[in-house]
Amino acid sequence: MIRMFDRTRRLRLLIALLITASIVIITIDYRAGGGGPLASLGRAAMTVLGPIQEGLARIGRPIGHFVAGFTEVPSLRARIGVLERENAALRVRQEEVADVFRENATLRRLLGLRDRLDLRTMPAQVIGVGPSNFERTLFIDRGTADGVRRGMPVMGGAGLVGRVINAGTGSSEVLLIVDRSCAVAGRLASGGETGTIEGTGGRDLRFELLNPEAKVKAGDQVVTSGYEGGVYPPGIPIGTVTKIPAGRRSLTKIVTVQPFVDFTSLDHVLLVLGDAGTGGGGA
Repeated sequence: MIRMFDRTRRLRLLIALLITASIVIITIDYRAGGGGPLASLGRAAMTVLGPIQEGLARIGRPIGHFVAGFTEVPSLRARIGVLERENAALRVRQEEVADVFRENATLRRLLGLRDRLDLRTMPAQVIGVGPSNFERTLFIDRGTADGVRRGMPVMGGAGLVGRVINAGTGSSEVLLIVDRSCAVAGRLASGGETGTIEGTGGRDLRFELLNPEAKVKAGDQVVTSGYEGGVYPPGIPIGTVTKIPAGRRSLTKIVTVQPFVDFTSLDHVLLVLGDAGTGGGGA
């Protein structure tokens, strides 16, 4: 019992001494105004611990960023998803605008050719191509209900496309000038030499000039001749001479013509109703 009492007394005495020492140290440091022994001890400690603290901070900073990045991953993924959707929408919008511009340019060319040739026409849209590998045709959204009949010439913004060979109530089939069975009376736009233009089934046309001595060169333009009672009005552009075989002597001269019309990208055409001076409707 006595030992426990002595132990308690010693503990109380030690606490009192520590408190007294703390008060003395604080008083001395305060009176010294930062120049006392404790201040020197503090500066020495800072000299030693400062670089260590800075090094630990440098090591810990990337780790902190790495850990913070994990917490931001869901929000970053959501933001990336939003940006990807916005980018896709912008691409679609850009394609739509480009398509509108392209269609507008096509219609302007159609109207320009119509006005230049002074023709009555009816606009039509291409709705399909012929399924046969042996016949080059396409289908348009105009038929007998719109006044379409067999034999009507059809032209695009760049020139002659072909003629109607079948007409239904609401749609019609057009034979392209590149088809092997198609023949068009044509002439050289510059010299006026005439002949027959026939399809080859491929990209080019075969122009057989009636005069074997006709002056023709690469780059000459070919248009419809418009014979009396013919299918096609005169002056519709057909294509450009690209090849002139040399050394052939015959009753005619045959040259190769590249059509102005790109038949793989047709979307709008004009049906030729007649000369503008003959009256009637049409675009």
